[in-house]
Amino acid sequence: MSRASRPVLLIGGIPGDTTEDVLRTLGPALGDLAVALPDGETGIRRMWVGAVAMRVWDRCVELEKVREPRGAPGLPAGMPAGYDDFWIYRSRPGVERLHVGTLHYPDDAIAAYRVFAALREQGVIPAGVRFQFGLPFPEDACREFTDNAADMALIVTAYLEALEHDIDAICANIPHADLLFQWEINWETIAVDHGDYLEGQAPLDYRPHGVAFTRYTDYLRRLSPRIPGAVALGMHLCYGDLHHRHFLEPRDLGACVRMANAAVGAAGRRIDYVHMPVPRERGDDAYFAPLADLHIGTTTLYAGLVHYTDGVPGSLARLRCLHRHYDGPTGVATECGLGRRPRDQSLERLLGMHREVAAAL
Repeated sequence: MSRASRPVLLIGGIPGDTTEDVLRTLGPALGDLAVALPDGETGIRRMWVGAVAMRVWDRCVELEKVREPRGAPGLPAGMPAGYDDFWIYRSRPGVERLHVGTLHYPDDAIAAYRVFAALREQGVIPAGVRFQFGLPFPEDACREFTDNAADMALIVTAYLEALEHDIDAICANIPHADLLFQWEINWETIAVDHGDYLEGQAPLDYRPHGVAFTRYTDYLRRLSPRIPGAVALGMHLCYGDLHHRHFLEPRDLGACVRMANAAVGAAGRRIDYVHMPVPRERGDDAYFAPLADLHIGTTTLYAGLVHYTDGVPGSLARLRCLHRHYDGPTGVATECGLGRRPRDQSLERLLGMHREVAAAL
């Protein structure tokens, strides 16, 4: 295994009230090792795709909201209690097209980048690290917000058009050499691994149009070439992290390997890295064995094997198993974002764990 030149990936959400709080923590802690520093997904974006529901689908006049999250005691207002508790929208009678314009990502990204650039000028952020902005892949911002295939298709089409607009706007306002986009790929990953229809398990309890893997590669072919070549592009393959619980557990790394290979072949541009999750309990050879079929050239594999709960020893045990199955450029990460960590877990300790585990690559 070879160590990536920048061996740490920070997935996206980071605890902090503001982007400045986040970057003032990340810059000194890992700015010399991280491939990029995320803006933290603060404010309403702490809800991840819930922000899309509240800022986009709620305001779309062609949609009718038929359910809101019921929530639960102790959760922030509007936070779903579980995977079966998302907002649900349906198109109004006669609607054949949705008009949304923007997902509001340019305003978020441009404002956060200004903070990033100012802190870099002050020396808080070192030179050479990029500004990272995560973009949910189409079905992650669409599938859970309706309950039928026809409306999912309408919502996905509108999302794709708005996402293209937002990518163009961000790239027009942030220097390409400073920018990294990360595709956040959740429901597509689960559908490829576990099936596109799972009876009684919302939001996979209806059958979308088409085939899951074909939809995934179609999104790659449409969206990825829109990103200029000087902008870095990575992929975060995910199995859900609502309340720190996967929707379903990965069987092994087989689905991630298949999706990564397809991305390198279908994206129409360079894929700089692929992130794959490693559950805390999966330090076994069977989990990592599919990496024998991973063919992504010089693209870095970031393994999401850093877990707070068993610390550096557990993370290193998973890394040793990975070593036995993969020898390409490699870095380390957590399984998912850090933005909703339990309050009793120290962010500083978790960031330090990244540094210790990366040193063993």
